[in-house]
Amino acid sequence: MEMGATIVLAALIITTVYASGMSSTFNEGVRQMVCVVNGPGCGDRTWVDEDRPEEPEQFEWGSGNSDASDNKNLGMQAAAAEPYNWTDQEWTCLDSLWGSLSNWDPGLVDPTTGARGIVGFNAAQHGSLPSGFDQSASAQISWGLGHIQEQYGSPCTAWRYWQSTGTY
Repeated sequence: MEMGATIVLAALIITTVYASGMSSTFNEGVRQMVCVVNGPGCGDRTWVDEDRPEEPEQFEWGSGNSDASDNKNLGMQAAAAEPYNWTDQEWTCLDSLWGSLSNWDPGLVDPTTGARGIVGFNAAQHGSLPSGFDQSASAQISWGLGHIQEQYGSPCTAWRYWQSTGTY
């Protein structure tokens, strides 16, 4: 019985609102709420278009480096010179290693590991940051080539190690 009375009362309220002209106000309010989320029939612009904050910068680790080809050329020249003399397959391994680490971006910082720059310098593994490291792709390449020679002997050995461990 109570449920029936509640339904009758709700129907009476709805009928009264509709008959009094308040329905158009109610309907307009609903339409505006739908338009807020870019619903149909709202025209070309909604508050979503006007008040939406700028998208935060999306950054994919290892991409977006406009100087990649210049930095690769620096790396290739340095690797081919004395004392390394790394060409052909060794260069391919070096390019694969540093391309995977940073896409040859000297300003990159891996948000997960803290690895920095082209060569993925990580203070926890490699010690103090070398002087001028952050400001110079050449300094990073020079450090990285020396590190690879000292620790692994060649880029292909370093690349294989990185493939199995995710670090070098």
